[in-house]
Amino acid sequence: MKTKYWIICLSIFFVACSRNMNDIYTGGGEEEEKKINKDDFFDFITTRNCQLVIDYGMKVQTAFYLYDEYPMELVGNTWEFKDINPIYAASTDVNGKFISKVSLPAYLKKVWLVTDHVLVVSPVELELPADGLTFNYADYKAQLSAGGRSRAIMGGVGYPDGYDVLGHWDENGIPDYLLSEKLDIPGAFLERCSSLSRSILVDNRNLLERFPELRTSGNNDMVITKATGLVATYFDFSSIAWENMVAYYTYKEGETVDIATIKKTILIPRSGKNAPKSLVGEQIRLKYWNKENGNYEDEFPKGTHIGWVLLGMGFGKEKGALLRYSNPAYNDNKEQRSVLLSDPELDNCFFMAMEDNVDMRFNDVQFAIMASIPSSVESTPSIPDEVNKDEISYIVKGALAYEDNWPDKNDYDMNDVVIYYSSTVVKDKSSNALVRTTTTFTPMNDGATYTNGFGFQLDDVGKEHIDLVRVSQDGNVIADHFDPDTEKPVLVLFPNIKPVLKKPVTVVIGFKKYDKVSDMDAYPPYNPFVFVNERSHEVHLSGYKPTSVADESLRGTGSDLSQDSNGNPMYYIAEDNMPFAINISNIEFKWPPEKVSITTYYPKFKQWRDSFGKDYKDWFLYPEGQ
Repeated sequence: MKTKYWIICLSIFFVACSRNMNDIYTGGGEEEEKKINKDDFFDFITTRNCQLVIDYGMKVQTAFYLYDEYPMELVGNTWEFKDINPIYAASTDVNGKFISKVSLPAYLKKVWLVTDHVLVVSPVELELPADGLTFNYADYKAQLSAGGRSRAIMGGVGYPDGYDVLGHWDENGIPDYLLSEKLDIPGAFLERCSSLSRSILVDNRNLLERFPELRTSGNNDMVITKATGLVATYFDFSSIAWENMVAYYTYKEGETVDIATIKKTILIPRSGKNAPKSLVGEQIRLKYWNKENGNYEDEFPKGTHIGWVLLGMGFGKEKGALLRYSNPAYNDNKEQRSVLLSDPELDNCFFMAMEDNVDMRFNDVQFAIMASIPSSVESTPSIPDEVNKDEISYIVKGALAYEDNWPDKNDYDMNDVVIYYSSTVVKDKSSNALVRTTTTFTPMNDGATYTNGFGFQLDDVGKEHIDLVRVSQDGNVIADHFDPDTEKPVLVLFPNIKPVLKKPVTVVIGFKKYDKVSDMDAYPPYNPFVFVNERSHEVHLSGYKPTSVADESLRGTGSDLSQDSNGNPMYYIAEDNMPFAINISNIEFKWPPEKVSITTYYPKFKQWRDSFGKDYKDWFLYPEGQ
């Protein structure tokens, strides 16, 4: 975090572990001020600020999310998002690029990258190097393509009986008729498709019940009003468990259709979670079957109707596919199984969504269709306008543990005050500016005889950048402004932990829209502190400055070190290089029993400290005996 007030050389994280970290006090005697060698200092941070570089290589702003575990699970025949939250979220610029410092739990070795964009493979598992994460989507797709090709099946192509094909595909379902030169797809259209597609993934309701205007009394076939070419684009299919195929057929207005015998052509050989990820974003030109001359043509004549067939579990089978039609008349129970949606502003862009089974979310097959000639396709219901699409959010959580005997040395059982916190960080999608944070602090343990209160300070954001403060408990607002006696924004949430144990306190802070405050400037849990018996006796995390009302005369007394050997000021670090408070990121900390030092209860804690955070970053996952 930014709120460090001494200089720390990065090289200290790689110093050999052989130094005796328990013998670093360099003072010459009791009358000489206690100091610590600068290179021996460790800040006990369980997060790390690392450089994050994302490049999707597309000229469209793209929201993305990082998860600390695989974020999807199989429910029935559909992959759905688990009920978990991302640990970080942001948007690229209009060129699909993002470069910034981000704060992540230090113990994580990998993350899963998820995006809203329908042309981007998601989730992607990524290793998390110590020096930060760089992800280039073009390079990733090239690796997928290089590793995804397999033996081409040029003869006896396996597909269901009664269907024609536009070409061949290999045993993985990759067609040999993909366009070599892709058509550009308008970014505004993709944003609308992406917004709807993601909302379908996270909302388990029936799509037609959510948006009744998408119900049709007739069919969902495409009607050509002007001769035009058509191109289909694969959207991300990470949610599809079945191995589906998509076919189409054509007929004229008023023509009698025998659905069993009409010529049907396979467009997409394979669509599903196990299909090659390299297909996402690829394009196929639809061909019109001219039955008069027995040839496929690139242009669909005026008056042509195009019907669609989803062949559920059809890939690799000659028989047994479950057929779902865009015309409900051909479906069991006459159910609507597809929606063909127009872009409200672009009259040649369409979003097709199809349902293969029973949940009726219409996320089993999704693809785009673009017409080469404007105003050449009869208009259909518009893509619904999704709410909250201008905001993105993620969760920061963890635990705070304090020793309240500062500045005197204590037993380091880190259980005098333990507080869990969970914060929803909301940002503006277009600018990445902070909109608000909603943080719940829950006092979990009071292991002290003293009276301990709790509060926090915002170190890097002034009061002038904040337009909302609301503190509530049990549904009642208990404060709506910062402490008027402090220079920086400070909130005291409770003066005594004892009567509020297990009673959450929620703090909402809103930031002025045009001030563009960064989430790194107000990163939860901010600068949290306890105060012991009286307001001026504050105990903070190592390296964090006290508030302007704290008693500065206590610094440098007892076991507290007030400066390093170079004269740089230090805050809340003991002469044996132990902290008086610690923030354990991303977990619910199991605190040690009374009078049991954290170094005893968590045997890997000392090794973590001695290695300057290089080793055993997950020390808090291994209590004594486990």
